[in-house]
Amino acid sequence: MRKYLISFIAILAVVALVAPSFAVEFKYGGMYRWRIQAKDNMMDANDDKDDTANWIDQRLRVYFDFIGSENLKLVTKWEVDTLWGLERTYAGMPGRHGGGDVGADAVNIEMKNVYIDFAIPNTPVRTQMGVQGLSLLSGWIVDDDFSAAVFNTSLDPIKIRFGYIAALNQDVINDFNDMDDVFLELKYAEGPLSLAGVVFYQNGHDTDFGYPNYISYAGNQSISGTPIVDKKNNQLVDLGFSASYKMDWLAAYLNFVRNFGGYDIAKTDKSEDYKGWVVEGNIDYFMAPFTLSLGGFVVSDKFAYPAGRSHYWSEIAGIGTLDDNVGGARQPNWNEGSSYNMGGGVANRGNYDMGDAPRNLWTIKVGAAWQALDTTKVTFNYYYLGTYKKVIADENGKKDNSLGHELNLYIDQKVVDGLELRLVGAYLIADDALTKSSTDDNIYEVGAQLLWKF
Repeated sequence: MRKYLISFIAILAVVALVAPSFAVEFKYGGMYRWRIQAKDNMMDANDDKDDTANWIDQRLRVYFDFIGSENLKLVTKWEVDTLWGLERTYAGMPGRHGGGDVGADAVNIEMKNVYIDFAIPNTPVRTQMGVQGLSLLSGWIVDDDFSAAVFNTSLDPIKIRFGYIAALNQDVINDFNDMDDVFLELKYAEGPLSLAGVVFYQNGHDTDFGYPNYISYAGNQSISGTPIVDKKNNQLVDLGFSASYKMDWLAAYLNFVRNFGGYDIAKTDKSEDYKGWVVEGNIDYFMAPFTLSLGGFVVSDKFAYPAGRSHYWSEIAGIGTLDDNVGGARQPNWNEGSSYNMGGGVANRGNYDMGDAPRNLWTIKVGAAWQALDTTKVTFNYYYLGTYKKVIADENGKKDNSLGHELNLYIDQKVVDGLELRLVGAYLIADDALTKSSTDDNIYEVGAQLLWKF
């Protein structure tokens, strides 16, 4: 054993001596998040049914960069999710690879990002190749991790980004189930003004993705995933624009996205066009120690998202800090020991969607934040929620467009050495259109988060 130890030390010594000739700089960082939460009526908006839930979860992300020079680096990001007390495995869910029960060892490390970032010689272009995070138009187009090739350059004050995304390739021989995306983004920034324009093209081939088929649980499509429209030649184009203006005392932004393109309906001679749209705006007024906000958005009833969309907004309706929402129903719901219940948010809701892919929805937000101390901030937001077009609001077919009022309260406290505590309280006062039932009861959500970014 001693012989092997001496040999190993000798090898390390040799590596240390020759390292300067092939040295690679190593950079690391990450984040740890712990949360506790409790909520009621998130699944059905009905006091007569028991869907009260509470749980604790945690997430670790670790980032490792291998830097050869300013022109070359490899970026990696790894993630571990654990739902306390849960060992069973459910694809795509918290604790999805176990590790939260007694004797919590588990194989549950996920690759989030791995991509190479390098400068193309003799050009002003830099590229990122591999699995990476991409966000366009505040998530109204896409905001997720993708297998992609992205090229970008800066021609001050204009920045250009062009990319290809391999969204779906389940059969390398045939392309009818493929989904390929390309995008072009132009950004202009000069002084307080910033402008951006995006063209995003998703070639869905013969996949069924996009409105109306992505609506899995709104009463239009069965839980088994049977499409309501069998699409062929599925082509979606998003044209997006954003503008922002920021000064010492004021900040404002405007986002707009319009759908184009269309698809053929299989076994018919019919075709449909994508023609949805979204408009979002917000103004912040800074008057230390206060910040006042006014904003909102309108999403048409036919707005279609490419694969990988994710726009977070309010706490209950829009997937907030606690990462749960009345529209997408991400909360765990064990029904007498059965498998993880994906659910669909409010049971039998009308023809609209909340969550991170709102549709047929509009909201007005009024908010105020108070920096009470250097280490303490209090934020209050009010949202009015309504549908762009009326939806069925009871068992008799009555239609309405008022979903309710949501109140969000956040208290952010710096604890120690970069560790931050957030206390969350949210309450949704239900109105008639929230579900297709005559019973629309209020929803609450409370919790806390510890977050350390290192």
